[in-house]
Formats: sequence, structure tokens, C-alpha cells
Amino acid sequence: MIRLVAITLLSFIMTSRCSLAFAWDTVGEVTGLIGVANIERGGSEFAAARSMPIQIHDRLSTIAKAQLTVTFHDGSKLVLSETGTYSIDQYAITSTTRTDASIALWEGHLRAIVYVMSGGAPNFQVHTPNAIAAVRGTEFETAYIKDRPCPEDRSCLRYTTVEVLHGLVAVANSSNPAQAVQVSEGYETTVACEAPATSPAPLGMKEMGAPGYH
Repeated sequence: MIRLVAITLLSFIMTSRCSLAFAWDTVGEVTGLIGVANIERGGSEFAAARSMPIQIHDRLSTIAKAQLTVTFHDGSKLVLSETGTYSIDQYAITSTTRTDASIALWEGHLRAIVYVMSGGAPNFQVHTPNAIAAVRGTEFETAYIKDRPCPEDRSCLRYTTVEVLHGLVAVANSSNPAQAVQVSEGYETTVACEAPATSPAPLGMKEMGAPGYH
């Protein structure tokens, strides 16, 4: 009888540990998919599908004319447009209801809809190869463009743009995070190569003023 109880208890502990590990690694799931998107995990790549679990360190990408939506367990969403790639470096929700997330955008356009839980503002950041966007609000779009002249500096062929749709986002060049600009709702900024983020301008104004705009 004692042996049976011990075996049952051991089985329960092992199952609980497995469940906790799964819960720790799995941070959300695919909730929207148009076209073809892929997920790279642990050296393997496979096609994304609706309801598929998403884990920390996953690398997600879309092909032309595709769009991928991931909803996280805290209610936040990431929408990746066509020919884009991002990875989930960190994502955690603590007992104090504060989100701690770090997303790396490698290419394309990524819209973040951040759910602000009660008890404080989220620690939610999107990193590109040359910029950091730290959330102080709820919805913004980050784009990393390469091999194309930047509207702010035509000699620069890699740049980041951040458009804020709701709330406030702090944006800086990753080489100097302390020199950030605060971008409020309805405004955008550009980070060209190693330059600091530009002064915020109304959405669409930077593109209209760029050389070659028609």
C-alpha cells in the first residue's frame, strides 16, 4: 500500500513538473493566418497553423502576401505582415501582473497590441538591428527596412520606423539607448543606421517629405 502511494505521488510530481515546464515555455498561440508563415524552433522549421502553440525563442516568418497573428496568454497580440521575421527572446507575466517581453524584429512590419494589465505599465520592448522601441502605451507598429535608402538619409540602407497608434512609445538607437525620444499617439519616428531617432512627426509626414515622394 505504501509503495503504491509512493508511486502515485512520484507520478503526480513528474506530471506537475512537465505541465509547469510546458506552461513556462508556451507563451501564446497562432490566432490568425493569411497565406504561408513558418516557425523555426530548436533547429527545425515547420509551417504555422491556427491554434499552434508559440514558445519562447521561436522565430516566426511570413512570405509574400501573408500575415501572421499571435495572441499571448496576457491578451497582447503581434501581427506580422508579409516577408517579415521576428523572434521571441523573452516573455513572462509575473504575479504582480506586469508583462516582461522582448521581441526581436529582423525584417518587415510588426504591429504590437499590448494589453495593459492592472497594477502598472508593461515592460514590453521591440528590438531591431539598430533600434529599441519600449512601450509606454498600447498599440504601435515597428518596421525594419534594409537594402533600401532611408527617407531621412538616402546614404543609409537600413533603418527602423516606429508609428504609434495608441499610447506612448520610447524609441532610441540601440547603440545609445539613453538618447530616446518619446513618440505619442498619432506620431512616428525614424532611426537611420547609427543616427539617433528623429523628432516625432505626424503619421505620414516623413514619407511625404522624403526625396522621390509622389
